[in-house]
Amino acid sequence: MTVVALLLSRLVILIITTTRTRLGGVAVGPMMPSTAAMRRDCHASRRVVPCLLLLVCVASALGLGFATENVRSSERDTPNDPPSKFGKDDSSPGKHRGPSTGLTDDSPLATHKLKPPESLCAKAEEGHRRATSFGNELLKRGELLKAEACFLSALRHKHDFPMALYGLGEVHVGHELYGLAIEAYTLATQTWPQYVDAFVGLGDVLVLLQKNKKAEEAYKSAVGVGKTDALAWEALGRFYLSHQVKQFKQARVTYQRALLAVSSGDVSPGLLLGLAESARGAEQFEECVLKADKASSLAPNFARAKFVAGTCRVSAGDVVGAVPNFEYAVSVEPEQVEHHVQLAKALVTLGKRDVAEKVLTDGIKTFADSGNEIAKAELEKVMEEVVKKTQKEL
Repeated sequence: MTVVALLLSRLVILIITTTRTRLGGVAVGPMMPSTAAMRRDCHASRRVVPCLLLLVCVASALGLGFATENVRSSERDTPNDPPSKFGKDDSSPGKHRGPSTGLTDDSPLATHKLKPPESLCAKAEEGHRRATSFGNELLKRGELLKAEACFLSALRHKHDFPMALYGLGEVHVGHELYGLAIEAYTLATQTWPQYVDAFVGLGDVLVLLQKNKKAEEAYKSAVGVGKTDALAWEALGRFYLSHQVKQFKQARVTYQRALLAVSSGDVSPGLLLGLAESARGAEQFEECVLKADKASSLAPNFARAKFVAGTCRVSAGDVVGAVPNFEYAVSVEPEQVEHHVQLAKALVTLGKRDVAEKVLTDGIKTFADSGNEIAKAELEKVMEEVVKKTQKEL
């Protein structure tokens, strides 16, 4: 509209200039125009002036409309409207538009009662990337409230920053606020549809809530957007291996597909271990030992691979060969109670009860020192069983 008004204004100026030139013979020519010439110019002016007036009116109307539009626009942006801290809902009456992606002012993530003040984050005013990076550091240190403050600060700077939304999901998992975690992970996947970690995090929370169908969908989405990502395949495979699902055949198929899809998948310790555990679930113990041993050879400190190899050796009747696997697992990951339990049981099977009791005693002390009462109680229960069995044989 502004362009049209400008063009009309220039046309008016041109006409005025032309008219002045034609009517202003006194000023232009060196001689006075003839009476006939002046009469012709007068008749011409009678035709030009009405057109000139019409153009002036049109230009004025357009200018008025543009001015009115500016006024309306300024009314929409008046400072009386409260500023949005995060994103706003883009939907408006009469328009079929969804809400903006990212964190909005009315999101539970921004309104829940336990939300910390952003002042807890030392990097709150340094932009979304630095605030998020600092939040990740705090998350690793277990300072969940400060981490949440940093992620919220980052989202104030950029309300659709997926890494900050993912960080909020991790924080709320730590607080066991799973509804908020689902909200955060979901927003992260909406703002970045290729975010494998966010889909995996969403699936993990849904598993905790025993929403297996939705969890499977989340893991499949991770594989769908990360077809060459080992993390995505492992997450889906572990879902099928979980005690809630126990679909060992499907787990095996998943890991076999992963070996083909992932670069150097055939030498991936995690994928090989998945195949080993799938074989164990299907009671194919020799294959389990083969795959678990290969996985542990590729990753020397892979305690889980050693442990799985030991359990499959026990099931295959090779208890002697299993003991070194369990001993290694205990030395690398002493915080895993099942490592102590299986080592003690293998030693009891071999008639080495004294050694088994020492293993359990050391384990009980380890968990007592760490404050893990559940693991301590489990080892104490196994100890009681060993002692009773010893007394019966005496």
